[in-house]
Parts: sequence; C-alpha cells; structure tokens
Amino acid sequence: MVATRDFHVFSKGNQSYLFLTQPVAVFKIDQMTGEVLQRVENGEVLDEPMSERWCEAEAFMDDYCRKAHPAKALRGPDDITEKVTGIYLFVSQECNLKCSYCYGNEGEYGNRGRMSEQTMKRTFDTFYSKGEGSHFLIFFGGEPLMNFPLMKKTAALGEAFRKDGKADIGFGIVTNGTFYNDAIKEFFDKHITDATFSLDGPSDLNDGQRISKQGSSVFGEAEENIRKLTDGNNFNWAFRSIVTAAGHDRVGEIYDTLENFQPGGIGIVNVDVPKDNPLYLNDEQYRRFVEQIADINRKGLRSFIEGEQAVAFEYPFYVLFHFVSRSHALYHCNAGTNLLAVTAEGDVYPCHRFVGEEEFRMGNVADPDMRQNPRFRAIRQQFIDATVDRREGCKDCWARYLCGGSCAKYSYAEHGDMMSPVDRHCYYIKTVIEEILPDIISVVHTPETRQVLMTRLKSAVSNRHGSHSRDMAHVS
Repeated sequence: MVATRDFHVFSKGNQSYLFLTQPVAVFKIDQMTGEVLQRVENGEVLDEPMSERWCEAEAFMDDYCRKAHPAKALRGPDDITEKVTGIYLFVSQECNLKCSYCYGNEGEYGNRGRMSEQTMKRTFDTFYSKGEGSHFLIFFGGEPLMNFPLMKKTAALGEAFRKDGKADIGFGIVTNGTFYNDAIKEFFDKHITDATFSLDGPSDLNDGQRISKQGSSVFGEAEENIRKLTDGNNFNWAFRSIVTAAGHDRVGEIYDTLENFQPGGIGIVNVDVPKDNPLYLNDEQYRRFVEQIADINRKGLRSFIEGEQAVAFEYPFYVLFHFVSRSHALYHCNAGTNLLAVTAEGDVYPCHRFVGEEEFRMGNVADPDMRQNPRFRAIRQQFIDATVDRREGCKDCWARYLCGGSCAKYSYAEHGDMMSPVDRHCYYIKTVIEEILPDIISVVHTPETRQVLMTRLKSAVSNRHGSHSRDMAHVS
C-alpha cells in the first residue's frame, strides 16, 4: 500500500501529473484520476466510483514501486567520513562595504580582525594534513581581499601540501568585486578555481543596498573589476544576488543584468532579515518573487537540457540530478560534517552562516585535539543525524527526497532548532518542483537521453562544487 506521503498529484495547464516519492518517478495522468488522487492526498472521503478509481491507481503505484529500480541516498549517514572536504576560511572579518542586509554585522561577525598566518597554518594542520586527497578552501569574509597577503601565503602553503602529498587543495573565493590590481588578477588566474561575486543587479538596486562605508556607489567599480578578473575564463565563476523588498518585482531585470556578464551561474535569493525589517519581503512580495524565479529556472533547465550553459539554476539543477539518477537527497548540504568554517580567530563552526552562534562553536584550531573533543563530536553528530527522515515536518513531505530539507541555519533562526523546516523554503522548493518536473519528463523519456543528461550532470556537479554549499553536498 502506498502511503500518502509517498505520492503527490499536481496540475500544470490542463495536464495532471503523479509524482512517486520513493522511486523518484513522475507520470502524466488523466484529469479524473488526478482529482481522485488529490482527494486521497488531502484526506477527503471518496464516493463509490472514486473509490474504484483509487483502487486502480493504488494498484498501479504499488506495482510500479515494487518493480522499479530502488532509489539510493546520494549521501547518507553511513557515507559521511571524517574527511573535511571543504572549509570557509575567514581570512578577513572586515569589509569595505556596509550592505544594508548583511547578516555578519558589516562582515565583522562581532569580532573585527584579520586572520594571522599562524591561524591559517593551524587550520591546514588540523584539516588538510592526513593525505586524504582532494579538498577545497573558500576565501571568505568580510571581504577576503582585504587580507590579500595572507591569501597568497595560503595558496603557497597549498602548493607545498600538494607537493608533499598531504592534500590536493582547490581554492575558491566569495568577493564583492571592488578590489583589483595586476597581482590580484594573476592570483585569480593561477590559483582560483571557483569564484562567486556578490552583485545585486542593476546599479540602482545594487547601490541602494550595497554601498561603500564612505557612502559612495560601488556598481560601476565592481562591474569593471569583475569583467577584468574573469577575462580569459580561467576559472568557474558565478553571481550571488540578494533580492529585497525594493527588487521583489524586478527579478527578471536582475537576471538580465547579470546574464550580460556571461557568468557560469546566477544565484538569486531573497533577503534574510527579520520580519520587521523594511527590506523583508511580505507574503505577497515573496509569492511574486518565487513566481519570477520559477520562470527563470525553467529557462535554465531548458538551456542545460539543450547542452548550453545553465544559468540561474540551483534547486532545479538538483531536482534534475535526483530525477535522472533516481537518487535521494537526505541532507540540504554537508555543513557540520565534511564542510566547516574557520573564523579569523580560529574558531570552528558548521558553516559560514553559523559563525557567531556560540551554541554551534565547535572548538578552535589552536587546540590540537579539537576534532576529538566531546563538543566537536556532539555538534558534528547533530548534523549527521539531521536527515529528512528524522526532521519533523520533512519526514512526511512528498518532496523530501528532492529537497533534502531547509538550511539548518535558517531553521535555527526561525524556530530555535535546526530540525524544523522553514515554511518559505517549503513553498519555494515545492513550487519549483511542480514547475519543472513536466519539462523534465518531456525530454528524459528514453534511456539514451537519460544517459546523456547523467554524464552532463556528473560533469556539472564536479565543476560547481566551489560556488554554493548546496553544491558542496555532492562532493565527497
């Protein structure tokens, strides 16, 4: 018998669809069957004709689920090793900007300063010295290029570790794009494999919420520098754009502005601020934001399917990946386990978003036994245990295995715990899934098409791991 949490019915246009959660499969169904399944899913009573149709549909679902190749978790608790694959390295907890929505207190995270060479070396000795193969490191802040001398020393140490067989480290960066000189350009070309530039779209929107500490415009300078830094396409790069109330109805315009740079990806997300903040998107604004995001991501899906570079393509990318590979996402990302953050003072947190939350401070790299300490082990175990099958509000959701749950930090900020999902995330991911699944089934109807897409997806996963934590979840 198929439980209601293991199927979902939805419509797009005049066509009804049935999604089966466990085997990750979707089917076109007739309208009458759709209405019957919808009533069952909603817990409504069926009359006799509807009951007969339900028995037929249930028999089909049960038979398909029994015969289908079982989906496997892409990354489950038993797959999590002691290896720390990635680190956000806070080389600078200072910033030259004062973004109106910054969750890090103008990049200072309550403790202004720059990382020392000693702390950087301790970080390498703690996480990158055991001969565990490939790793990556994201230069982060604040604005990391405000401590460019340490970045150069970090890259040099990475080269030494590679030659000594201790670790093969790839370097990424998240930057506001306002710093440029020939030495920085050379550094990017030689050492950076993945870069994310923070830019919020057209100049009026960007400069309305991202200004220098002197109050001057930054869009023109950032635009010029980003074009110089990315000239030659020597590394993968993407944009990260924050949408506030001021831009909630201009998502398409934001996308068009950033697409003109021909980036490898555009991440467009809504602002993360308290509800009483004037930048906050109210419910109506948020619905409009998601509506536009769905349109843009549909374009990204189509471009990827047709073999072009996918842009503005985050959650849809993973929906496609899990659908084509028949796999399950049990986690939102790999924060707290194989992905960590190290502050300028050497404090270790589950990821960059948790920095400053004392409850989640795992230790300090100055402690040579930190990784074996009870506090480190206990916090790490919390994240290992936080699968969608164990999260209230997630474990009975039809979308759970295409989603992996909402961000642990967003959940903590919203509910005071990291296990409860965030309603807005649920609305977002379900909307995106219902929008793009019909497009997916229109092209993956043959084994040959599936294989082509699977090959392309595997390549894209390996190329995109440095841009976002969600991407990092798929690198072991």
